[in-house]
Amino acid sequence: MTKKLTNQLIGVKSGRNFRELGGYQTKDGKTIKMHKLLRTANLATLDQADLKFLHDYGVKYIVDFRSTAEVEHEPDLVPAGAFYNFDPVFSEDLTDASKGIDEIINQEEKDPKAGFNHMFIAYDDMINSASAQNAYRRFFDTLLANTAAGESAIFHCTAGKDRTGVAALLVLTALGVPLDTIKQDYLLTNVATADFVAQFLAKAKSEGANDVTLNILKDLQTVHPEYFDHVVTTMNEKYGSIEDYLRDIMKLTDQEISDLREIYLN
Repeated sequence: MTKKLTNQLIGVKSGRNFRELGGYQTKDGKTIKMHKLLRTANLATLDQADLKFLHDYGVKYIVDFRSTAEVEHEPDLVPAGAFYNFDPVFSEDLTDASKGIDEIINQEEKDPKAGFNHMFIAYDDMINSASAQNAYRRFFDTLLANTAAGESAIFHCTAGKDRTGVAALLVLTALGVPLDTIKQDYLLTNVATADFVAQFLAKAKSEGANDVTLNILKDLQTVHPEYFDHVVTTMNEKYGSIEDYLRDIMKLTDQEISDLREIYLN
């Protein structure tokens, strides 16, 4: 485990991929405050010790990017005193982007790249759909409300990697963090969830999954640099730049970006 990742993990043991965005430096030499901004997987499996840990950590706002079906299947356990915000990224008609693992495997059982290729469809939905754009704008509204010192906002989806990864790209860009740092943060998911993925794949193999299915599952449960690069390229080609996307699609004003930097940066 790298020193950088050790610094980002916050010590939650009953959930996965719980990471601080505090400590990252911006292009102009400022630093994201600690205890202000966390990216995680869902909060459905947290035990009482970790719920107390998050409460003591200062968690005040939770933004849940999952669908209604996901939330009903595994509802978040919310630390005492925190505000929960249901903010689904994918539209409720269950687009191709949000179809389940079983469906992908059943439709593409002979294609070992089916999982990998599916993720590009999912990321296109996260960038371009009205549902996703509205969800990410509401996310920024929550971040702008997080003004009290020492209070944290958590944002998450199921695994804390894709919908959460796009949200992290947007907010870190708004704060002025270099793209290389944002990409490194995105790829930390593979280290932070390595044990979970290994156990997940071992269980699937024990239940009879073949090599093609295991490859599909691995691509759906991890992140690839190609996914991140696709998001950046799409934003640059279709919207001008990530900064233009923030201004024109997220409708973030210069004052709001200034406010975000006042709230989250030292």
